[in-house]
Amino acid sequence: MATSPSPPHAKPTRRIGVDTGGTFTDVYVAPLERNKPAIVVKVPSTPRDPSEAIADGLTRTGGAPESPLHIIHGTTVGLNALLTRNLAKTALVTNEGFRDLIEIARQDRPDIYALHPELPEPVVPRNLRFTVPQRSWPDPTTGAIREITRPTREDLATLKNHIATSGAKSIAICLLHSWADPAIEARIAKSLRPLGLPITTSASLVPEYREYERFSTATINASLAPIVGEYLDRLTAALTRVGFGAARLSLMQSSGGTIGVPRAVAEPARVLLSGPAGGVLGATRAAAEAGLGDIVTLDMGGTSTDVAFYSPSTKSGSGRAGEAPPIGGLPVALPSLDVHTIGCGGGSLASIDTGGALHVGPASAGAYPGPVAYGNSDQLTLTDAHIYLGHILTGAESNAIAKAAGAGFLGGALALDIDRVSRAFEALGERLGVRPRAAAAAMIEIARAAMGRAAGAMTMQRGRDPRSLSLVAFGGAGGLVAAELAHSMDIPRVLIPSDPGVLSARGLAQAGFRGDASRSLLAPLFDVPSSKRTQIFEELTDELLGQAAAENLSPKDLDVRFTLDLRYAGQSFELAIPAGGQTVERRSMGAPTNAALAEAFFAAHEQLYGHRMDGRVPELVNFRVAATERNVAIRVRKPRIRALSTAAHVAETTITINHSPVTARVLNRASLKPGMAFSGPAIVLEYSGTTLIPPSWQVVVTAGSHMLLSRE
Repeated sequence: MATSPSPPHAKPTRRIGVDTGGTFTDVYVAPLERNKPAIVVKVPSTPRDPSEAIADGLTRTGGAPESPLHIIHGTTVGLNALLTRNLAKTALVTNEGFRDLIEIARQDRPDIYALHPELPEPVVPRNLRFTVPQRSWPDPTTGAIREITRPTREDLATLKNHIATSGAKSIAICLLHSWADPAIEARIAKSLRPLGLPITTSASLVPEYREYERFSTATINASLAPIVGEYLDRLTAALTRVGFGAARLSLMQSSGGTIGVPRAVAEPARVLLSGPAGGVLGATRAAAEAGLGDIVTLDMGGTSTDVAFYSPSTKSGSGRAGEAPPIGGLPVALPSLDVHTIGCGGGSLASIDTGGALHVGPASAGAYPGPVAYGNSDQLTLTDAHIYLGHILTGAESNAIAKAAGAGFLGGALALDIDRVSRAFEALGERLGVRPRAAAAAMIEIARAAMGRAAGAMTMQRGRDPRSLSLVAFGGAGGLVAAELAHSMDIPRVLIPSDPGVLSARGLAQAGFRGDASRSLLAPLFDVPSSKRTQIFEELTDELLGQAAAENLSPKDLDVRFTLDLRYAGQSFELAIPAGGQTVERRSMGAPTNAALAEAFFAAHEQLYGHRMDGRVPELVNFRVAATERNVAIRVRKPRIRALSTAAHVAETTITINHSPVTARVLNRASLKPGMAFSGPAIVLEYSGTTLIPPSWQVVVTAGSHMLLSRE
């Protein structure tokens, strides 16, 4: 991965990925040399203050090395605050007559059969929405936006007093048409700065038309700013306390690139999905090392499962523009990887409804009390089901095997109470009227069905044939369900990356800078000459180069790509069409003509929607520029196939698969070298997770020590 220029003989920067999950916090210290092992640490998360677990994990790596350090962090602090609505008290400033715009929204009905639908509450209550007499309107001759009515000094002074006495801790300024003239909001922000509160202007965060999405994003950002700012202050203090204070700290964006702390504090809405983004990055890199094409990823942790699609041909998961999934029911109009999340993880709790039906999730046992096997609870989780069926080694003898091989989950250090699990499943089976093992198997089948629906939403529901894809499964529990899930969906291949339980942290350590800039321009495509397109793309590029310079990156360290959002006039959504980019020398690269852009749009529309209208002129909606730090090209190497080594086979055990007991080999993943091949049934042990290989599945260890599973 490219980095900023270093003086001669300077020590290389050591990169550390830190991923905070609902159950565990993972730390991945990348090696400075390819043939050296990484340092991997998992510690229980500390939900009340995630920085405590991070400090603990970093301490367990052996302390700060002498090399310069770059810590890349994926956090759920902002996401959890939004989902629970535990947000900072925020004031909204908008136009007179539009204080309820964020509540009226788009009139969508997520549940069309609900007689009394419950819509998500906006993050700013009505009593904290303030208005000013401001109006802008397009000039009838030029079309340019001009301000018709402007708030007076008295209006702004009154506004300032109202906000000062409201108890607000943050401010969002959201005005109609400000995307076309950001100075309108900037003037109001200047008058409110003496209040000393964080201020978000919608036009600086999302300079695009569609006022509801822009207002929603700005209010969410403003309500998160104090929370994320305080958390990063605590994290910085914790890093200093454990000797990592000199490290450079970056955060992962939802888009899959890093940003520095100052921008994350000012624009925390960009890091809402930072944890899942790290997992997708790690999965795509592992798939590239294994020589795979289009993939669907399955990140199964302790609390949730995240599913995403990635195509190396487009370096993205979707052709639709601006369709980031809503978070907490609210739109966030910022670049984001297309990730579908369900409340189904290893810690998901079993429950029985009033009709006697068994459910798994979405409630989770979390880091504490955790599964029944941890000894702090009697409420069963999905992890307990795998333990009861033998998929996870338990008991003194099995932990001794794990410790001797250095292969068990957390090195065999986590004691698991199988007797307590057995008693809990006997009680569950009695309530359901089935045998205990049938109850455990039912829990796994219910969870698998939920994950199948999530994977189907990212594949079949979007016109992608699962038979042409590979499933990349990771997270602490991903390897336990991957093969059977792939079988149920006719996915022919499964990749279990090395260190799967910390792949998100590994992806964070491998991530580079990314900056995104956009601008709306509503006009027929052929009315915008190529010179105008070039001018706007250059201005947006200059903005991103300034952001990169703050991260000690120069233009030669970056790949710059241009995109246009196009649609047929009258449509509600656009398609993202590639429009070239820029070389290291700042020259335009591959700039297409308007005719070529129109044809690309027609083809993309036909592929996604099944029809095209060649006689219609596409409408241009948004310009987008993405600047990403260059990656080192991945060379695909196919190792020579060889037999399994005797050192890899550490024991045998009895497990239950498809309601039948089978004898399975227990393998130490640390002894699996590239080229080794074997067949199931088997259990593969390693520090960060366990992989279940059912019968009729073959495994080949690829370059990068990833396991590639295929059905016989």
